[in-house]
Amino acid sequence: MHVTLLIVLPVFTWLTLWQLNRALDGNTLSWAYTFEWPLFGAYAIYVWWQLIHDQPAAAARPDLSPTEEERAAQEGHDQPGWALNSGHRKNVAIAATTLIDEETGGRGDRFTPQTPEEAAELARYNRYLEELNAADSDPART
Repeated sequence: MHVTLLIVLPVFTWLTLWQLNRALDGNTLSWAYTFEWPLFGAYAIYVWWQLIHDQPAAAARPDLSPTEEERAAQEGHDQPGWALNSGHRKNVAIAATTLIDEETGGRGDRFTPQTPEEAAELARYNRYLEELNAADSDPART
């Protein structure tokens, strides 16, 4: 990221000066580009700054004290991905912060085993989908 920024900013500066020279020589369209390239540079700096200061969600941080964890849970921040849905911390990829297999250290979405009620509901839903599929493929119904 740092190298990219160090390459992009001088290029954007050169393009700004080039368009400014063209604008001063009478090319009126170049005035728009004269202001556009610095905006691109500012945006590149903004993105770079956000990326280097990106923090994981509170519930995924092992360095929180138990009281901070409880507060995060009360605020609804204990769910994986809460930061992606308008949390107050920076965006965080769920896969980067949540262990799904503690033995191998695999990362990804949190996995909770199904309860018997959830398994029965899923089975009912799958049967319903099978019935719909059978009804759609029945030539007598068309």
